[in-house]
Amino acid sequence: MRTYRTSSPARRKAGSAPALKAGARVTEHRLQNGMRVLLAERHADPVVCSLLFYRVGARNETEREGGLSHFLEHMMFKGSRKFGKGEVDRLTTQLGGQNNAFTGYDHTAYWFEFASDRWETALDLEADRMRNLTLDPGEFDSERQVVLEELAMGLDDPWRVLAQRIEEVLFPRHPYGRPIIGYAETLKALRPADMRQYYERFYCPNNATLVVAGDVSPRKALSAIRARFGKIAPGAPFEEVDCFRPQIAPPAGEVRLQTSWDDSSRRLVMAWPVARVGTREDYVADVILTLLTSGRNSRLQRRLVLDEGLATSASGSNDARVEVGLFWLYAECSHGADPRDLEAAIDQELRRLATEKVPAAELKRAKSILFASEAYDGEAVSDVAEELGEYAVDADWDMAFDEGRRHGDISAEEVRTVAARFLTPDRRVLGWCLPAQGAEPEAVPRRASRRRKGSAARR
Repeated sequence: MRTYRTSSPARRKAGSAPALKAGARVTEHRLQNGMRVLLAERHADPVVCSLLFYRVGARNETEREGGLSHFLEHMMFKGSRKFGKGEVDRLTTQLGGQNNAFTGYDHTAYWFEFASDRWETALDLEADRMRNLTLDPGEFDSERQVVLEELAMGLDDPWRVLAQRIEEVLFPRHPYGRPIIGYAETLKALRPADMRQYYERFYCPNNATLVVAGDVSPRKALSAIRARFGKIAPGAPFEEVDCFRPQIAPPAGEVRLQTSWDDSSRRLVMAWPVARVGTREDYVADVILTLLTSGRNSRLQRRLVLDEGLATSASGSNDARVEVGLFWLYAECSHGADPRDLEAAIDQELRRLATEKVPAAELKRAKSILFASEAYDGEAVSDVAEELGEYAVDADWDMAFDEGRRHGDISAEEVRTVAARFLTPDRRVLGWCLPAQGAEPEAVPRRASRRRKGSAARR
């Protein structure tokens, strides 16, 4: 499940008065080469997180480049002009810090966390590999094998395989329909020159957002950033180097698919295209997801798992993206339960959301969970930096500053309207992963329905 997000007051301009986020004073700045800098000053702990986001991910790849964003993320640790192979990790460890990176559909990010008396080492490393990546052919071939092994591990996960089949159906001609890691045949065909060209297109200041959060002096931090990045050439405008993508259309009627797996489990996944990240409907979808799947008192957990024994687990995700979001529901059918009954129960709960207003107490509980999640995500400066950066690249970084107000003022009528508009059978792709032939064990009696004290039977 993605991090729950809050919404935005009016857009702030670079250099305007600081905003407050989880105790951090946040200001935006622009270098002359177009690089955006967000400084989040918070002195509670002597720690600084540096997070450099590039506006490039799987969404920006052509078909023959599938998986290149993630592969390049790996190569960013394999040597640049000033820092050879292994130096990024060696320096990080030597200074007692941590580093990591992640690739999504809409962005790629590189993360360092150091004590506040040595954090500028992160700037040295990032500035050099922004434009001076080595891309040694031997390292390229070696790391490709690592990525291919990672891909093979993912293919051993039946949930992931089923979800990927569903995305391929939902986005048949769009990069959102390809796995972020790519396909083996595409990765095997890539050459260092392909990666070099891709790197030069997207890894440049005017396509980068640097977030520095923690125990820093904004004036000194900005001076240090300018000294490392200020003389790097801006790069070509993003609109000139981005790839073509067809417009996304929702399914024209329900699509059903089936996979098999060599075990006895029966796995159900449903997915609907929903609203883009940062829209009002995106926040309503957060509330709907919480009502359905968060905690023992959520509707699907209570009915499917606790009361009727139709499923051993029920969960979901509101996967908001730049062009369209995906609303996911997952359930594993209990042995002895009829999969048709599980489907019918989920559909009944979705119809309830689309036709009945959620009771005030239940809606309040969902909002409280979201508010608590947002508060928890502000405890570490790395979480603050990640939320700021993701919003900055995917929508508007101001969306981190309403302290839960947008979730808080969502009405029961909005929940009903969004559920009726988006979460209908004719807009979804539904997939089952069923046991391969011979893998199904002897059926066992379904657990008796457990009716909660004070609750009424639901049909």
